Parts: sequence; C-alpha cells; structure tokens
Amino acid sequence: MKISRLALAALFSGLAGLAAAEEYWEYGDWRVSISNEYTDDGYRRYCRAGTGGDGLPSIWLEISDGDAGPPHGYPTPVYFESAPRGYRTALLPAQGVSFVFDQQGSFFTVADGGIDDEGIAWANAEPRWQDVKNMLLWMKVSQHMEVRGLDAYQPSRQVFLVSLSGFTASYGKMMDSCGFTIEIPR
Repeated sequence: MKISRLALAALFSGLAGLAAAEEYWEYGDWRVSISNEYTDDGYRRYCRAGTGGDGLPSIWLEISDGDAGPPHGYPTPVYFESAPRGYRTALLPAQGVSFVFDQQGSFFTVADGGIDDEGIAWANAEPRWQDVKNMLLWMKVSQHMEVRGLDAYQPSRQVFLVSLSGFTASYGKMMDSCGFTIEIPR
C-alpha cells in the first residue's frame, strides 16, 4: 500500500509541476505566455507574445527553445482573424495587405485564408521572411500598427489597429524566457 501511495504522490507532484510550467504576464496592451509542452523530441519551451483576440483579430509571435533564433531567425508577427459561421473575414485569401507603422513605414504581403472543418472562415497575414527583422524594429519604436486590406480599384481600408504599447517589454520577456537575445541589430 505504501508503494501505491508514493506513486500517487509522485504523479500528483509531477502534474502540479506541469501546471506551474504555464506562465503569463501582461505588458501594456500585450500578453506573454510561456509553456513547456511535450513533443516527439521531448519537452520544448514555447514563448508567445500577442495582442487582440477575444472576438477581435490578433497579432502574435512565437518562438521555442528548439528554434534557431537570432541572428539566424526571428519570431514572425502573424495577423489572424476569424469570422462567425456564414460570414466573411475582413481580409480575403490572396488579397494584398500592408502593415503600416505610425503612417511612416510599411511592409506588404498577401493574405492567406479559407474555411476550417467546422465552417469558420479564417484569414492570416505575415511579412515576407526578409522583412521580419525590420518589421520587429518598427514595432519596437512605433506607437501603432495598422493592418490594411489593399484593393486595386479603391483606397486601402484599415481592418485592425494595433497598439504597440508594451510590445518591447513583451518581446524582451518572450525572447529571454526561451534563452535568446532581446537585441535586434539594425
């Protein structure tokens, strides 16, 4: 009977350790979550930062301690939205998208999207790989980022206005928590 109690105690202490592995912080309008997740290669630490959500579009970044990381790779900012069943998303698949920083700097890409297995429309957009580092630099020094849908026959329209208040702190916490430098060289 003692052995089974010890095994049960070890199991619960192990589960308590896993529950404690999920960490969460808020910096301004941004949130950071750190989690340890089991993969085929063992445990991996995932570090995520994001803003939005709760029915609104979101912008998020993610890196894990198993990724190459800087200076070979930086976490990519990803715009994501979904719409209620039967409705379209603000961005359409293959539509041009611009990320505009304080009406000064901008980066262009093309949206991806579709309908999932449950009939929910979704769309996302992320910068080209060669623009990621410069986009992160703009995110650190700007106040706002607009996500704009482009149309060949009419003016672009804003689909999401992102506050960058707290981005620098959340980026630093995310990168440091996964063992990477927080510096982004110019």
